[in-house]
Amino acid sequence: MKRLVPIAIALSLTILLASIAVAQGGVSTAHLSDAPDGPAMTQFPSGTTVVYAIFEYADMTGESIKVRVYDNYGSILFEHPQEYTGSGTESVATTTSDGYFPDGRYVTNLYRGEYVSRTIIWEVGEPVAQPVATPTTTPPTAKIYNQVKDLAVPAAAILLIIVAAWAIYRVLIAR
Repeated sequence: MKRLVPIAIALSLTILLASIAVAQGGVSTAHLSDAPDGPAMTQFPSGTTVVYAIFEYADMTGESIKVRVYDNYGSILFEHPQEYTGSGTESVATTTSDGYFPDGRYVTNLYRGEYVSRTIIWEVGEPVAQPVATPTTTPPTAKIYNQVKDLAVPAAAILLIIVAAWAIYRVLIAR
């Protein structure tokens, strides 16, 4: 029984590391444009009939990416799921059943599986005046947190590998 505990720990850590590695792929960049290979835009003129959702995907293995467009009230206007393998760039032409996007605000979500991977808020028509925010500086604690966060995942992975190696070593020594 005591020998099974290190084996169970090693197996659990291996599964955890594998799931972390698999989670690294997906949508790496995304933007909207008025052309299939156009520049990033969030403001479109009145009467716009097609908005292109352009995104890059990486390390996919037959996984679904779904492009979904919502109006300002949360109604789904457009949905396009598709499976992807490997890495590449995709341009999806989004439209509405009316044949054009009425003036207003919209949200485009890109889903990897059932989870939102990217969200882009955009508008059609004249831009609505937005209140001007006063610039603030980022507190030093936020910068430190981001640096620690960027180091925490690789450090945790290394620690898990060390613990898994130790557990395997203990099992082999006990024999």
